[in-house]
Amino acid sequence: MAQLKHSEEEIIKLGEKLVRELNLIHSTNTLARWMSHYLAELIQNIDKAESKEEKKVLQQECCDIILKIWSKKESLPITKPLDNLKPIIEMLQVLKEEKEISILPRWLEYNSLPRDNEWASFVDLVKNNSEKIFSKVIQMNLHKDLLSKDQEWLKENKNFLNEQEINFLQFIDVLNDYDFNSGVVDLNNFEISNDNSKRINFIFDEIENLIDNQKNLLLEIKSKHPLINPK
Repeated sequence: MAQLKHSEEEIIKLGEKLVRELNLIHSTNTLARWMSHYLAELIQNIDKAESKEEKKVLQQECCDIILKIWSKKESLPITKPLDNLKPIIEMLQVLKEEKEISILPRWLEYNSLPRDNEWASFVDLVKNNSEKIFSKVIQMNLHKDLLSKDQEWLKENKNFLNEQEINFLQFIDVLNDYDFNSGVVDLNNFEISNDNSKRINFIFDEIENLIDNQKNLLLEIKSKHPLINPK
C-alpha cells in the first residue's frame, strides 16, 4: 500500500537520506554501521543492474526494505524529524492557546501607542519588551545550523513525514523569518554568529538590558508614588 502513496524515486531518496543519517553515528554504533552499509549496497546494486528487468526487480526489493525500515523509524539510531527542535517545541507550548500553537503571542497583534500616564507607559514597555524577549529567546535557540537538518527532511522527504511534523517544520520556518520588530539584530547574519559563545552572550546581554529597562521605569514610578514618598 505504501508503494501506491510514494514513487520509487521518492523511496530511494529516503533510503539515501537514511544512509547519510546512519553514517553520522555509525562509527560508535554497530547497528547503525550495518544498516548504513546494507542500505547503501542495496541502492548501489540498482545502478549496477545489467537489464531493465533486473533493475526493476532490485528497485522493488530495495523500496520494500526501505519502507519496512522507515516504518520502525522511532527505533532507528538516527536524528529524526523534530528531534533537534524539542527545546523550541517546549518553549512554544508555554505560549500556546487552547489546543493550537499560536505562531505569535496574542499581544504581538497590537502596536505601541502614545500613553498619557506613567502606569500605561510601564505596561506598554513590558508588553513591547516581552515581544523582544520572546524574539531573542527564539533567536538563541533557533538558528540556521539547528534548522538545516530538519529543513532537509521537509524539502527532500516531505511525503514521509506525518502531518504534525510537516505543520511544525513549516511553522518554524515562518517563525524564523518573522521580523518581530524593527531593530532586532538578525543573529544568523550577525558578525558574531560564527562564534557561538559570543552569540549567546550577546543575546543574554540584550535580554538583561530589556529587563533592566522595565525595572528602572518601575523604580522611577515608585519614587514618585505619593503614598511611598509624600511631599
